[in-house]
Amino acid sequence: MVEKERVLEALRNCYDPEIPVNIVDLGLIYDLKIDGGSVFVKMTLTAQGCPAHAFLKEEVERQLLQVPGVDSAQVDIVWDPPWTPERMSDEAKKQLGFDRPQEPSVPLELKPIRSGSSRSAPDGSNLLVNKRGEAYKVSDDVKAVWELCDGSKSVGEVVGVLAERLGVPIEEIAGQVAQMVYEMLQLGLLANPDEFVQLDLT
Repeated sequence: MVEKERVLEALRNCYDPEIPVNIVDLGLIYDLKIDGGSVFVKMTLTAQGCPAHAFLKEEVERQLLQVPGVDSAQVDIVWDPPWTPERMSDEAKKQLGFDRPQEPSVPLELKPIRSGSSRSAPDGSNLLVNKRGEAYKVSDDVKAVWELCDGSKSVGEVVGVLAERLGVPIEEIAGQVAQMVYEMLQLGLLANPDEFVQLDLT
């Protein structure tokens, strides 16, 4: 009998080419079935346009076939539901800095600006798409923060607007909003205009 833990161990040898975390801890494995010596894996990638699509599928199959008792391996790449950072394991979040405490992780005076576009997924949920074409499913709260970041408001001002909308004290949501801004900056959904200082040559 093929052990599930041995199969997961083999899958942990496969890495997303753009993120230094194995596909299990990234949350890319959606389903795993073992039937005698046959293993069936349903998985996704962090972005639909990922050029390593075919390579990663072959690598996963190769790793599975090295597990004792596995005679055949079938890997299906699916895109629904879309991958989001919330699917990562606690260890992966820690490695990539997503486990930061709920306190301001970006300067409150920073004036981030939206990058990419917003659209609805087939199931009606929110999708934010960065300029690389990578789509992320987000909550209504995250989308609200993204929409408010138009380059004219500081993070502190965005917090103030949301606090007024929600009828809650600013200090109650400041850390959470700053964390959302930080993560969206990392994913390319927001840009930091301060990184592009233009020289006045006149």
